[in-house]
Amino acid sequence: MTHSPHPDIPSSLPSSPAGGHRPESPSPAGTGAAGGATGRRTTAARIGGLDIARGIAVLGTLGTNIWLFSHPAGMLGSLLDPFAGLRPGAETLAYQLLSTLTNGKFLALLMMMFGIGVTLQYAAWQRRAARAEDRPGEGVRRRGWLRTYAPRAALLFVDGLVNFLLVAEFDILMGYAFTGFVVAAIIATSPRTARIWAWIAGAVHTALILLLSASLLLFPEAAGIADGRPADSAAAWPLWNGINPYREAGFFELALFRLDYAVMFRAEPLLTFAMGVCLFIVGARLYDAGIFDSAGARRRRRGMLLGAAAVPADVALGVIGSPAAVLAQRYLTATLVAVGLLALIAHLTAPRDGAAVERPRTGIPGAGLFAAVGRMSLTCYVGQNLVAGALFYGWGLDIAGRFPDHRLLLSVGGFAVVLAIMVAFILTWQRWVTGPARRGPLEWLSHAALERLR
Repeated sequence: MTHSPHPDIPSSLPSSPAGGHRPESPSPAGTGAAGGATGRRTTAARIGGLDIARGIAVLGTLGTNIWLFSHPAGMLGSLLDPFAGLRPGAETLAYQLLSTLTNGKFLALLMMMFGIGVTLQYAAWQRRAARAEDRPGEGVRRRGWLRTYAPRAALLFVDGLVNFLLVAEFDILMGYAFTGFVVAAIIATSPRTARIWAWIAGAVHTALILLLSASLLLFPEAAGIADGRPADSAAAWPLWNGINPYREAGFFELALFRLDYAVMFRAEPLLTFAMGVCLFIVGARLYDAGIFDSAGARRRRRGMLLGAAAVPADVALGVIGSPAAVLAQRYLTATLVAVGLLALIAHLTAPRDGAAVERPRTGIPGAGLFAAVGRMSLTCYVGQNLVAGALFYGWGLDIAGRFPDHRLLLSVGGFAVVLAIMVAFILTWQRWVTGPARRGPLEWLSHAALERLR
């Protein structure tokens, strides 16, 4: 393993009832529009904050993934030589600083948002069960909830499988499907039990990452590293059947390549399982504790202080840039920064203390755009990766292959182009499309498939 801007991927996250969303008929990965597991009413302020946070997280993943698209040898090459196409000195430093801004932060933020989605779904299920006067014992209720959530998890797994094969080998939806189902069972227990599981999962994850980081420090040759850099240039390697599939393979040939390397490409979801369990629960508990409410100012301040305290160490690890440092950054310090980021978003969108009516604030520049993206999170994520593939890969314009020595410029420019295309598409769709499809093309298809599974 070497220094690599590992990918971040969202899932279908909690949506607001705006734009044709039905409050209790959300998208398959755990969306919903009514209160958390405590049964509190969900205000417009909290919904607005969730949309904005989800939109920021989804677009933030592009900031990480763009470095994989712009690498001459794609994701596999970035694991072997992350600095390909970058001149030593200023360009390499710029890459390290820019990748540090996104590396791991939005992966962790998405996990917390997904946890919020699961707790919203559980609250909606509780209300439906209460209306049906279904009041069995707690164990029976938990099994009934898991039977309800299982089709959502299964559909998310299928979504992830298709996304992995056809769009992006760094898909994490399949991992989210399994982790979400486990967390769904935990959330249905007592808050104390959920807190214990979060601490256990966090401790296991921290120990694993520290062990791996120490191994990379003690045995750098195991990662193919010589003097801090790979011994060979991944950009020049024939990676599959004698060719570089990112440059020379067609769209469906690239899918076969992903299938051939499935074990390697599926390693990160296994590595982050304990991290996911911990952060899913953290997100759910923060939401239930009122982080998006006017009364949650104290929790928001604590979260922002935690994130700010982790920033210096996070930046230092990114600038060091060794595989051990980047591993610790992505999976340890970045998670703390993400907690601060969530608290900051909540702080800028939550109603002010003492407000007579809880109306969402828009203290974030571009809040309306982020909210629009958040309402079509699944479509945006898959779409931005598909557009990026069309720009950078050989089956498209192949600009990474045409200009392999200008990776920094291509990455920054490509990010801006993909961002502009997706925002324009989303705003146009939400303005002109009416009815159930207004929620987004992929959201609508997923919802229709889920209705058939019920």
